[in-house]
Parts: sequence; C-alpha cells; structure tokens
Amino acid sequence: MSRFIRYWVPVILYAGLIFTLSSFPLPPPKVEIPFIDKFIHLIEYGILGFLFYRALRVSKLAKRVFILAIIFSILYALSDEIHQYFVPGRNCDLWDLAADSLGIVLIALYLNRKQNPVS
Repeated sequence: MSRFIRYWVPVILYAGLIFTLSSFPLPPPKVEIPFIDKFIHLIEYGILGFLFYRALRVSKLAKRVFILAIIFSILYALSDEIHQYFVPGRNCDLWDLAADSLGIVLIALYLNRKQNPVS
C-alpha cells in the first residue's frame, strides 16, 4: 500500500489537477508570446510522463516502462483534449496534443537514457 501511495497517488493527483484546470475557460492572455501555450503543454505533460515513468518503473510492468509511460501519458493527453472539446471557452487542438506528446517522449527518452546509459 505504501508503494501505491508513494508512486501512483502523485500520478492520480496530477492527472486530476490537469483535468480540473482543463474544466475552466482560459482567460485572455495579458501579453501575447508566440507558442507559449505549446511550451506550457510540453512542460505540463512532460511532468505527467515523468510521474508515469516513475510509477511504472517500480511496478510489475517495469520491463516495458519506456513504452508504457509514453502510451499511458499520450492517452491521457488525448482524453484531455477530447474533454476540452466539451468545455465552453476551450477547444480540442491537435497541436496541443502534439506538444503534449513531444514533452512526454522527450522526458521518457531522457529517463530511459539516464537509467540505461550507452557505454
């Protein structure tokens, strides 16, 4: 039980935070910075990818941690984009999903390389 709390509760809480924040319309930006929203998506889902990787690494699925962390995180990102389609003031954006996926893949590559360094 303590392993679940230590590794999976952060995944669940962070996914809940993403869902909650996605449930509200976005306020208009005070300063327009090109592509800042995509950068935020990259960081936001990079964190989710990290949390999934961390939790899966200590699970029975540890042999497939790299691919499963990517798959689970991208599926959550896709579900969040679909969720936003139904939220007034939000939209479903494939470019957001692309930024989410890039953040996920980059963190998974980094963690996988760190865990399995090339000699």
